Amino acid sequence: MNGHTVPRAHLRPGGLLRVSLYLALFCILVWPVLMLVAGSFRSAAPGFDAEWTLAAWTSTFDSPGTGRAMSNALLLSLVTTLAATLLAAGLAFLSERTDVPLRRAVTPCLMLMFATPALFYALGYALLANAYTGSANRLLQWVFGSGAAWLDIETWSGLVTVMVLKKVSVIYLFLIGPFRALDASHDDASLVSGVSQAGTFFRINLPILAPALTGAALLGIVGGLQAFDMVLILGWPQDIDVVATRIMNFINGSAPPDYARASVLSIALLAIVALLCVLQSRLLGKRSFVTIGGKSGGRRRIGLGRARWPLAALIAAYLFLAALLPIGSVAFSSFQPFPGIYDGFSFRHYLAILELPRVLDAIRVTFAIAIAAGFAAMLLAVSVAQIGRTLPPRRAALLRFVTLIPLAMPGVVTALAISWAVVSLPGLKQMYGTVWLVLLALVVVVTPFAIQVANAATVQLAPELQEAARIGGASAPRALADVVLRLIAPSFLAGWFMAAIIVSGNLEVPLLLKAPGQTPIAMVVYSLHSSGDFSAASALLVVLLLAKAAVWCTGLGLYRLWRRLAEQRQRRALDDLSVWRAGQPFAPAAG
Repeated sequence: MNGHTVPRAHLRPGGLLRVSLYLALFCILVWPVLMLVAGSFRSAAPGFDAEWTLAAWTSTFDSPGTGRAMSNALLLSLVTTLAATLLAAGLAFLSERTDVPLRRAVTPCLMLMFATPALFYALGYALLANAYTGSANRLLQWVFGSGAAWLDIETWSGLVTVMVLKKVSVIYLFLIGPFRALDASHDDASLVSGVSQAGTFFRINLPILAPALTGAALLGIVGGLQAFDMVLILGWPQDIDVVATRIMNFINGSAPPDYARASVLSIALLAIVALLCVLQSRLLGKRSFVTIGGKSGGRRRIGLGRARWPLAALIAAYLFLAALLPIGSVAFSSFQPFPGIYDGFSFRHYLAILELPRVLDAIRVTFAIAIAAGFAAMLLAVSVAQIGRTLPPRRAALLRFVTLIPLAMPGVVTALAISWAVVSLPGLKQMYGTVWLVLLALVVVVTPFAIQVANAATVQLAPELQEAARIGGASAPRALADVVLRLIAPSFLAGWFMAAIIVSGNLEVPLLLKAPGQTPIAMVVYSLHSSGDFSAASALLVVLLLAKAAVWCTGLGLYRLWRRLAEQRQRRALDDLSVWRAGQPFAPAAG
């Protein structure tokens, strides 16, 4: 470069790409929130004639159940996130950095947990350990001859336990990439300096993992604030009310629906998310967390010695309790005539649902929407993460806050905000009632999760790698595709898969934004459950889980095949280069 440096502004993404991204984010994230805020000051839903009033703001917080619902949600969110983050970080460390037995079983089992919708994860435990017909209670009563129920999952302690077990799978899959990407050369340098293995982890690895850990904690806290399915299934006997159930009561439990007060509660959640983002930004400051440069430092597993087998026993106990029991309970129920009846087992529920034309159509629609929404969300997330790294701190924080806006809105509120935003924009009203509006709302719902995955994957990439491509003449999209996406391909594919899983299990959005002839499988399951056909709903869930596992295995196989072919092409290119060099005449250096 003749001693000259290239200005950083020259290496930033192009102006057209940045403007297009800002416009897209405003239309799908900011504008719906503005409509939501407008609705909180109106006496009717947005789009209808109404008066401007502050009645919703005064009546919402004066309502006797609102304060209790908010305190319950905060307590539930903080307790479950703290416990789940500690468990997930421990499992990620053991599976990716140590030689503990059973480490290869952790990721597949937690993926299976993640792929299980929260509604049926809760139903699995309800079928297993409710005080009336729970199969675990029946087994314990039969073994010990006691008539009293041994377990009761439909309590505060049961709800917290099930939420922690489920949330571990989400946080673990978010942390596994950063743990895997840790550079072993840092550990070697620390150990050579006389620092112990434990000291190396807390002084070197833990600070490097700070963005991923705080991002996972933020995701867990906000997800806990929106807890709905599990509270609805396991909390109703104890009359446990949280913000999400309160919002649903405002919409479905009022005649006419009280959209204004639902909007007020959603705005309150948005304010909490803003405070959490500011707190995370203050904690991380301007520190650098780059660990991946031009060459990898390799990976080295830590030997645990005699502690390997006790830790393996703890892993086995956790996987049995968190993964096998609830999913096995759902599978067991799919063969029962009805929960609590232990004879007449058969495959008739599977045969019945597979003969329904709407089930096959629902599977096709679900996978099409999930794949499209997951890919769009991850591509948008990587673009946002890369552009955010080139912005000044304040503008980067503002961009990050904008992308986290949907976290503050439960799915039903997001669907309402998106629908009214589309109705208010000229030329887009034709989207209402179509599958495209459902797809757009689901992209908005899953974008914050994709942003967290993209930030965790790209924060450890040295900026010099992309700058080198820009210096070589590559455009911003070309540098993004050839450098960033290739280096983060495993995290991108994992994030795509996890985003698709979230989309496939989402019920609120398709339930509210129904598209004729485009019914996803979540609505079919909900319909079966609402009609009391629990065994058929369980059978359909098992079919869905098997289909997801088949898609994941196929995608993983194709990715490995692509990697193998790429390595073969690289070896052939190196061999051709060696042959070409061997055939060149010797030319002595001048002088």
